[in-house]
Amino acid sequence: MIAASPVPSIVAGLVVRARRRIAAHFFVHHATSADDAVAYVPQSPIETRQFARMQSKGVVREAAAGRYWLDTAAFQAESDARRRRLVPIVIALCVLAAVLVTFAYQG
Repeated sequence: MIAASPVPSIVAGLVVRARRRIAAHFFVHHATSADDAVAYVPQSPIETRQFARMQSKGVVREAAAGRYWLDTAAFQAESDARRRRLVPIVIALCVLAAVLVTFAYQG
């Protein structure tokens, strides 16, 4: 049996962590409207990519040159959309694992 690579899990974890750190920066500074915008500089290449992705989806918005704020409604909507896509996949994988275990014990 071929072992699965842990690389996709590691990358997914890094992406989630980067998104969480970006959102935390804005929540800590209460930058949830254009009036409260703050400066933000990504700390790593993965944060840079996630920050750009969050900007392209309208989650992070620019109020002035170099000052950004987090649109909480867009942040929640994107989180809900991601959950709607991933939950069925996780359920299917769990059912598949249960079926495989059941057949392994019958043999």
